[in-house]
Amino acid sequence: MRAMVWGLVLLLTACFPVAMLRPPEPARGLEVSVGGSLFANPSFGDPPWGQNPVIALPYLAVAQGDGEVEYNFSIQWGLRGGVKLGLGPGLALDAGLTVPLTVPLLFREGADWVPVVLDGGAILGGDGFYFSPRVLLIGVLTFGGGSWEVWAWQASLGTYRRDWVAEVGAMGGFRGNEGLLIHLSAAWRFGTVP
Repeated sequence: MRAMVWGLVLLLTACFPVAMLRPPEPARGLEVSVGGSLFANPSFGDPPWGQNPVIALPYLAVAQGDGEVEYNFSIQWGLRGGVKLGLGPGLALDAGLTVPLTVPLLFREGADWVPVVLDGGAILGGDGFYFSPRVLLIGVLTFGGGSWEVWAWQASLGTYRRDWVAEVGAMGGFRGNEGLLIHLSAAWRFGTVP
C-alpha cells in the first residue's frame, strides 16, 4: 500500500523526467523558453495511463536574471520555481521547488496534504554543452507537518545555442524501483542576451 501511495505522489509531483533545459550561464534580462519532452511511459500496458508507449509533455519556462543570479519558473507536468547562482564560467548551482498542477483539485476535494519535490544540483559546461547532476527529495506536506521519505537522482546532458537548447536526461533511484525514466527534450529560447 505504501508503494502505491508513493507511486501516486511521484505521478502528481512531476517526478517523471522533467526537462531542466538550463545552460550554466544565468539569464541576463528576461528569457522565455518554449518546447517539450518525450519519454517512455512507465505505465505502458496498464490502464488508464498505459495506452501510449511514449508520453509527450509541453514545456514553458521564464527566467529573469542579471548574469549572476537567475530566478526561473517552469511549467511541465508540475509548476517549478527555482533559482540559479552562477559561480564562474561554466559552473552554476540550481535549486527549485515543484508542486503538481493538481493542487487546486486536491484542495477542492478536501485534501489536507500537498505533494512537493525539492531539487538541487550543479550545472557544468561551456562551449555549447552542459551536464547537470541533481538530487530530488520527494515529500508530502500536511497542515500538521509533513514527511520527506523518497530520494531520487536526475542527470541531464544537453547542448545549446543562443536560440535553442536540447537535452537527454535520466531519473532513477526511487525507493524499491531500479528502473530509469529517460527523456528527450528541446526548447526554443527567446530574449537571450549573448
